[in-house]
Amino acid sequence: MLNPLIAVRDIHFGSSVIVAGIVFFDLLIASPALRQVDVRLEATVAAFRIRAAVTLWISLALSIASGLAWLGLLAARIAGKPVADVVADGTVWIVLTQTQFGLAWEVRFLFAVALAACLLLRRAKNANIPGCQSVLAALLAGAYLGTLAFAGHGEEGLGFERYFHLAADFFHLIAAGLWLGGLIPLALLLVYLRRSREAAWIPVACNAASRFSNLGIVAVGILLVSGTINALFLIGRTQALAGTDYGRLLLLKVTLFAAMVGLAGINRQYLLPRICGEVGIDQGSRTVRWLVRSALVEIVVGLGVIMIVGMLGIMAPASNMPAHFH
Repeated sequence: MLNPLIAVRDIHFGSSVIVAGIVFFDLLIASPALRQVDVRLEATVAAFRIRAAVTLWISLALSIASGLAWLGLLAARIAGKPVADVVADGTVWIVLTQTQFGLAWEVRFLFAVALAACLLLRRAKNANIPGCQSVLAALLAGAYLGTLAFAGHGEEGLGFERYFHLAADFFHLIAAGLWLGGLIPLALLLVYLRRSREAAWIPVACNAASRFSNLGIVAVGILLVSGTINALFLIGRTQALAGTDYGRLLLLKVTLFAAMVGLAGINRQYLLPRICGEVGIDQGSRTVRWLVRSALVEIVVGLGVIMIVGMLGIMAPASNMPAHFH
């Protein structure tokens, strides 16, 4: 039976990544690519923005709800009582106000509220969105996602190593938001553009996909560096990779990550040049359809990575465990 804490962690990580990814995508990809869009595509762009906004609000609500559930389940685990009991006797409040985890959750809740307020203000401004508000939304979304590092193993260290590990975790999460979180709005944008029968959508799709591909290279680089740093802290020795449950799960995570990188490489090497070089709606539509399918596969594989992260977070690191070889 799936551990409820693992399930809640997975939901929280996934929804937080999506929240940050959509906000990052809007600032770095959608807004520049759609700034001077052809008037014939205005209805298509409006439909995409509505769907992206709905996805963002659902993900933010799910992230806050799962964060509260995480707090309750953790308090229950610490006290050895059912969740209803720790809520009734005030144990949840003690965890929230008297632990490092609780302090992190208070700060993250403030970031979530500030982000929601910023998004509502942007919506009130409608099309006339000042650039500073988009940047502020991205900073708040990044802070909300990145401070999840304080709920991981990096928080358990001491001194300089603790801060170094937390920084690696922070940037690892931000990069996941840029890449994995951005795949969802990218797929949505391409789907809506492809539905248009106006040839003007093809240059827009090329622009957006090219921007995302370049951003993905940066994100993958950050993930590789920060992931290596994390592994050095949590694995300790190479033998622990194959000799502990933690190490084997980490190897599976790395394998899935490598699969995502491989798919992204195929997209950049073969599909992206075809989108930008296609002549005619039908040919461009076929190429974009393959790119959307590839993005969906990447999203599914990425969700597998997030599920593993949920499990690793409640396990003792391999550096703290004896290795067993069979």
